[in-house]
Formats: sequence, structure tokens, C-alpha cells
Amino acid sequence: MAMKNKRKQKKELLARMSRRNFVIGGGQVMLGLLLAGRLYQLQIAQSDGWRKLSDSNQFNTRSVTPARGRIFDANNRLIAGNTETYSLSVTPANTADLPRLLAQIAKIIDIKPEDIDDIIETASSQPRFIPITIKGDLTQRDLSRLAVRSSLLNGVTFAKRYRRIYPQAHLTGHITGYVSPITPKEYDEEPRWGRLPDIRTGKIGIEYTLERALRGKPGLDRIEMNSLGKAVRIIPDRLPEQGQDAQLTLNTEIQSFAFDRLRRGRSDIVKDTGEIQAALAENEEVRAHFAAGDDVVLKDEKDRYVPPESGAAIVMDITNGDVLAMVSAPSYDPNLFSDRLLSRDWRRLSEHPRTPLLNRAISGLYAPGSTFKMVVAAAALEAGVITPRTRVTCKGHMEYGDRKFHCWFDDGHQSVNMSQAIERSCDVYFYEIALKTGINRIHDMARRLGLGEVSGLDLPFEKVGIMPNRDWKKIERGTVWTPGETIVAGIGQGLVLTTPMQLAVMTARLADGKRAITPRLTKSNDIPDFAPLNISPSIVASVKKAMDAVLTGPLGTARRYDLEEHGLSGKTGTVQVKRITKEQREAGITDNIDRPWKERDHALFVACAPRKNPRYAAVVVVEHGGSGSSMAAPIARDILAQTIKVNGV
Repeated sequence: MAMKNKRKQKKELLARMSRRNFVIGGGQVMLGLLLAGRLYQLQIAQSDGWRKLSDSNQFNTRSVTPARGRIFDANNRLIAGNTETYSLSVTPANTADLPRLLAQIAKIIDIKPEDIDDIIETASSQPRFIPITIKGDLTQRDLSRLAVRSSLLNGVTFAKRYRRIYPQAHLTGHITGYVSPITPKEYDEEPRWGRLPDIRTGKIGIEYTLERALRGKPGLDRIEMNSLGKAVRIIPDRLPEQGQDAQLTLNTEIQSFAFDRLRRGRSDIVKDTGEIQAALAENEEVRAHFAAGDDVVLKDEKDRYVPPESGAAIVMDITNGDVLAMVSAPSYDPNLFSDRLLSRDWRRLSEHPRTPLLNRAISGLYAPGSTFKMVVAAAALEAGVITPRTRVTCKGHMEYGDRKFHCWFDDGHQSVNMSQAIERSCDVYFYEIALKTGINRIHDMARRLGLGEVSGLDLPFEKVGIMPNRDWKKIERGTVWTPGETIVAGIGQGLVLTTPMQLAVMTARLADGKRAITPRLTKSNDIPDFAPLNISPSIVASVKKAMDAVLTGPLGTARRYDLEEHGLSGKTGTVQVKRITKEQREAGITDNIDRPWKERDHALFVACAPRKNPRYAAVVVVEHGGSGSSMAAPIARDILAQTIKVNGV
């Protein structure tokens, strides 16, 4: 019995042990399977994700700024390009104490206190993760000194970059415009560009107009970091794509000649160094121009030192609207803006007495003066108010109501027809026909000839000007138009304001006679399909014949300045800026050259050449230059002569 119980107990023990072993073994198997599954999940199924997490611990990424597209003139001369240089930048978000860091850097390389203040101010006005250039164009000495101390300069990077350069500097500053660091507004519009180191965007000129094409596409680098957070290796993931190149219609040879010729005016250039120093010492205005980079000193006909002339000069190819030259003087050097603009340079530009940052060619507003008389003549002919043979007697003034409207020629031009009135620039003739034609008809003709509207040139911030009519006066000024205003508008003064570019368009359309020519700066081999001018050919022919007489007539206001061999057609204009006071008349101060510069008349001349088959239209505006015939006409003639010499007919 006892043996039986022992066997039974042994059997039960074995059974319990077998069940326990099974449970333990099963648990071990399950645990092994779980471990294997987890390993599979980590090493195979989720390997890409963990690899990325590992990379993020080991690598940083950065965008790479592309090289900006270049800009060439019509003959492939570089007017905007890039040069490789090294720059030092700081990312405020990566440094605990920016002023202290900048003070440390100032002990290593040369940084002026005012530059440090500018950097701190910039950092406070934009997102902290946007890099700020501390210094561009680092020397090899600077690079080596920074590299040795780089471990102590948290948030600082220095690398190769592209700096925008403008080889023609002042000569083409108003055309190319400039690039400068991205602004907070631009960052809000396109955040991804704000993360590019040393990104520069076009702010004005062609740089602004063609910004997207010139900008290119950014690249991407991976930066391998060590345990201390310092870069040890850079791996290019995506190479940057350079921006598209652009070619302009501009001919820098003609541009250079026009720029120098306009600035010289009727004065002589002072070349002697001693004389230049004397001029700078005694003449504050000359000194201001010289300090701003306008490094020409002139001596006028009264042997006085004077700064260069101010104004605009434009040459257009009538066949296709190509702008061959577009000068605005004084100009500025766009290279100043490529890096952070220094405070002293900005002061020189902003406090300059003649506003060099203003592009007078498209944004300068001037009364057109007598150059507007062709518009009035065309409007009167179209309205049937006159024929080319209609005569008006000029006695030196016209009476209307209780007012006298004077002609520039006190003795009067006597009996003149339309062609003679334009040839001699008779004011009374145009007082009479403007009054009969009416301001609305004059306005409509002016608009067809391109006045009172933007020209469509591929540049930003072009001014519209003012070409008034009755409705405009009522809306803008809240008053009715008066006959006296029509009389004054008949000679291109009063409320009428135009830009030099609009006058160039007007001249081109009259010279062509059939098409509404519009200007362009971007080169194309295609001849544009211009809209029809919608002015009777006989009217255009009559006006063009009168413009011929300005140069060829016995009393033409520009008869001394015709172009040999090819001939010119044109019209002078002299715009009074300020009436001569009674005291000045009594003192004998009536000539422009004897008055303060800002009180002198503006001088204008519009022209086309050659006379028989015009190919080029030109306009010259000399601010406070005096007479259109003696100042602006010879400048325009010389510029057109050079244009024909360089570009042919």
C-alpha cells in the first residue's frame, strides 16, 4: 500500500514538473519571440526612421545661396556680376550674448563700433534665426585668425559666398539698381529665402524687375557635427543652380558718352589737381558732389567752379523701342549696397543737394515747356481748328480777360503759320490755338503720344506724370477747369508734368508716324508688334516738317546745332522755374547764369535723326540749365552723332 502511494506521489510530481516546465518553456519561447519581433521592428521595419533620428543628432543641414544671374549690355559687356569672397556671419539665435560676442570678434578682426551698433539694431528688427553678415570680403589673415578661435565663437560662421559687383558703377546705377540683404517684409512673403546665408534681393532697377529669374535655385548641404557641436565635414546634397543671365538693350559706349556729355553741359572740365583742390576748398556744393562720388569739377563761362550738371538723357531706337542710353545725373554707385550700407555712405547720398538716388529719366517730373507744342499743334489740326497755313499775329503778348500772357520774344514774332510757330517757338500762337482746341482734345492727343501714362519700360517705380483735363481737375482738385489754365497748358506749363522717358516716347511716335512705340530695356531679337498710332499721316507729316524747320529754318531756335551729313529734327524747350523778381530786373539779374542754381530755368530738347528716315529718338533735360537751345540742343546733337557713329543708321 505504501509503495503504491509512493508511486502515485511520484507520478503526480512528474506531472506537476512537466506542466511547470511547459509553462516556463512556453514563456521563454514567447519572450524570445517578442525580443525577436522587437529587434526586427527596430533594425529592419523602422530602420529608416531611426537612421534619420541618428542623422539629426550627427548632421545639420543648411541652404546654399546660388550665384545670381549676370546682366550684360547689348554688346555682352558685363554690367552686373558676381565675385567670390569670404564673409563672416552671426546667427543671433545661436549665441547667448550678441554684444559680447561682437566685442570678442572686434578684438580679432577690424570691426568699427558703428558697424557693431548696426548689427545689433538689425538683429532686433528681424527673426533671430536669420544670419547677419558681420563683415564681407575677409582677408586671408582675417580667415586664419578666426579659424584658430572658432571654437570660442558660438553662432558664428564664415564661408565662401558671392558678392554682387557692378563694374560700370555710377554709369549704369539707375538702370541695374542694386541688391541688398533681405528685409523682414520680404521674409514674410517668402520665408524659405530668409534662411539662406548672405541672400541679397533686388530692391530697384533691373535687379528688382528680373528678381525671380536672376535669383536662381538654392542648394542644400549636410554638415557633420562632432560631440561639441562643431562642423567636421560638409556633404553637398543638392548643388545650387545659378540664376538666369539677362541681356539689356543698353549700349554702354553710348551710355558713357551721354553721361559725360550731359554732366559737362557748356562748362569746361577742370583737370589740374591743384585747381580741383582749390575748388573743393572754396565751394561747398562742389565738395558735396565730390564726396558722393561725382568726381568731376567744372568751370563755367564766368570762370566759377561748379559741380556737374543734373538731368536726364535718353536715346531710343525707333525701329524696335530699344533704349540704347538712359542717363540720370547725378548717379550713385550700386556697389555700396551689395553689403550692409554704411551709415556715412547713406548720409552722403540722402543729404546730397541734388538727390542722386532719384532716377530722373523715369521718375523726374518736369513741365515739358515748348516741347509740348507739337502735341497742341497735332490736336488743333485734328480738330480742324487750324490748317498748316493758318496764321496768328504775335505782338509779344496775348490779352485774355484782365490778364496778359507774354511770349518769350518781347517784340513778338508777327504773323506766323504753324510751322513757323514751332520753328521760332512762338508762345502767342499756341495760346490762341490751345484756347480754341480745348484741354480735353489736347489731353487725348497727348495720351496717344505717350504723355500722362507710364511708358511700359521694364523698370519699377516709373512716375505717371500729369496730363490734365476737365474731369481730372474736378476729381483731383475739386475745382473746375479755367480757360487761363488751357492757355498756359498750350505751352507745356501750368499743371502739365511729364517724365523724360515720356518725352522720348512722344518723339519716337512722331518720328515713326504709324506705330505707338513703347520702350524696352530687355534685349530681344523680335520686333515688337506695336499698336497703331491712330493719328492721320498728314498731321504727323506737318508736325515733323515743323520740327525739321527748328534746325533748318532761318529763325529756328536750334539752327546752330544741326547734325552734319544726317540732319536732325527737334524742338527746344525752356521751362521757367521761378519768375524773375522786380528787384532782380532792376539789378540787371535776368540771365540764368547770374541767378542762384535752383532759380534757373530748365533746359529741354527732343530730337530724332537722321532727318529723312529717323531711326533714333533722343531727349535731353538739364535741370536749371537755362536755355533749351543753347544748353540742351548741343548736348542732344552730340549724343545722337555718337549714337550714329557707334550703332549706324
